[in-house]
Amino acid sequence: MKDQKSIDKSETSVERYQRAVDLVIESLYKPDDTIRSCAHNQRCFDEMMSVREDVLQYLTSLKHKSEPAI
Repeated sequence: MKDQKSIDKSETSVERYQRAVDLVIESLYKPDDTIRSCAHNQRCFDEMMSVREDVLQYLTSLKHKSEPAI
């Protein structure tokens, strides 16, 4: 996803929070070859991918909340 435009200043804190969660989720889906290579070298690639899935599930659960967790 490319940054397309500025966001309206009148949005709510919940909308900003949800957008932030979306961006973190997007960052987890984007492959990082350097980190994945390190995980292979350190023989923990499968474990890293498992942690990634756990984090994605948690972040997805945050999207269903109506209030920010901060």
